[in-house]
Amino acid sequence: MAREIVVSDTRRPTPDARLLALAFFVLALACRFLNAPYAFEGGTPRIAPVDELYHWKRMAYSATHFPRVLEFDRDRGVAGAFCPWPPLYDVASGGIARLLGGTTSDEVLARIVWLPPVLFALFTGLAVFILASRSGTLVATVTGIALATSPFLVTTSWIGSIDHHFLEPILTFAILGATCLGIRAETRREKVRAGILLGLAITAAMFVQTALLIAAALAFGVLFFATDGLAATGGFSIAAISVSIYRLTRPPGFPDNQWFLGWTHATLFAAATLACAIIGIQRSAGGPPAGPPPARRRVVALLLGGLIAIAIPSVRASLFTGSHFLGGDRWLRTIQEFQPLWRARGDDLLSDLVGLSGGAILVWFLAIRAIKTRDSIRLTIAIFAIAYFALTITSRRFWIVAIPLLALAGAMYVPLIARKRLAILAALLVALPPPLQFAGWLMTPQSIPPNQQQWIRATSFIRTLPPGRVLGPWSMGHAIDVEGKHPVILDNFGTMPDTATFERAQQALLTTDERILANYCDTANVRYLILEQPRFGIASANAILGTSQAAETTWWSRVWHREHPKFFREIWSEPELRIYERSSR
Repeated sequence: MAREIVVSDTRRPTPDARLLALAFFVLALACRFLNAPYAFEGGTPRIAPVDELYHWKRMAYSATHFPRVLEFDRDRGVAGAFCPWPPLYDVASGGIARLLGGTTSDEVLARIVWLPPVLFALFTGLAVFILASRSGTLVATVTGIALATSPFLVTTSWIGSIDHHFLEPILTFAILGATCLGIRAETRREKVRAGILLGLAITAAMFVQTALLIAAALAFGVLFFATDGLAATGGFSIAAISVSIYRLTRPPGFPDNQWFLGWTHATLFAAATLACAIIGIQRSAGGPPAGPPPARRRVVALLLGGLIAIAIPSVRASLFTGSHFLGGDRWLRTIQEFQPLWRARGDDLLSDLVGLSGGAILVWFLAIRAIKTRDSIRLTIAIFAIAYFALTITSRRFWIVAIPLLALAGAMYVPLIARKRLAILAALLVALPPPLQFAGWLMTPQSIPPNQQQWIRATSFIRTLPPGRVLGPWSMGHAIDVEGKHPVILDNFGTMPDTATFERAQQALLTTDERILANYCDTANVRYLILEQPRFGIASANAILGTSQAAETTWWSRVWHREHPKFFREIWSEPELRIYERSSR
């Protein structure tokens, strides 16, 4: 990519830009407050009984132990386990709750449920303000409509949606913005400033969600090939140093794999720093003052950077295993949000495609136009959007980032269309689907899914039981731990903390002999056993283990349908869920 800049960067903020930003802030906030009757049904805040619960637990801990965060949790696994989530979001939210007067767990929850709508509305207003100042009112308006009203973005950031996913678009846009500044930078001072902003954006992203390594990789690719590498060198060095310091200060036993922020990520950022520094050597070595480095220098830089990344065995192993995040992990394949886009059927598929809006079409025209006109900024936006669009096709996990990027890409193309009618049509293709789809979603009454209603009833019962570790479905793990107040073997982190422990428990559940399961429970200090409907649970265990155990051969299926247990006694049951207690030894 050449360094010619077509997007105007000379505009100053105007009153119109400020008013437009304020209007979209209010619109985004209003949309995210629409679930208030549901979120506060019964007078107390309500959150989903999945990952949100564990965020609540960590935030409550940080509120009372600030600035510490709950890392090693003795209530998880056989003898405790580390949390794979980076600390920034939970410790910051706990600190905010503390500043607002939250001391008890319930008081913390009453405050943190407001963070997602407020933060995302602020992001929407800021994005609209920057776009209106740099690219014009039309681009800002079209993008703002998508950010404010897309149901996929609204439901991920409205009241009570305290999972960290709502921060992913915000942090990705921060990385994208810093990347564009690095491309646009001309003077050394501008490059240093862009590098600092890039480093802060990548570091914040890594300390919230390590999956945003993908956005950092896209930033590296763009800056490596489009600039002299100075801004990228500064940015990735900041990230490498920050992550290294974090890893050096972790307690003994802290895992060193792809799920946990640590040496793998620090090594990759160090490799990126070296590669970008090499292509910038030409200035200090008396090379030409401007222009891209020779292709030979880039090849050498990539090779040396790559050697650093693969030289450390643990890093190689983490990279290989981490690549399964994109489709090769058996456990992840059992989760709905990690399913490929093409697995959806009927109305679900239509909803997914509409959610991507016309940006999924216009982004290709933007990329072609940017290549022809050598417009590096627009091409960078297209690259980010196309990359996340491709990832979304393979796993719907990524659409929370793809949707706003595609909207931005579509909006950026609209002013380039010469024919007015076509430009209006293109703008409508991007701007209309989100609010129309959101309006349709609002017509469907909100309710807790039946299976989760059963979880809530089960955890209410578990809370009354004497102490004891629980072996149950991994999907109920956080609910049992946080709401049920009992430690768990399996939880919603699945294989992340300890693959061996996770799979060993699945194997025990699939046993054909009750005595083997009882012995496992004794070894793991399990007092309570929760079984869900075997036609679902056994299929999930088989998928996770890569086995094909016939359901009818398992003790799980036999005891569910006809066999009286010898080593467990049933203490609670519903049509789809049963709780057993280990009989006296």
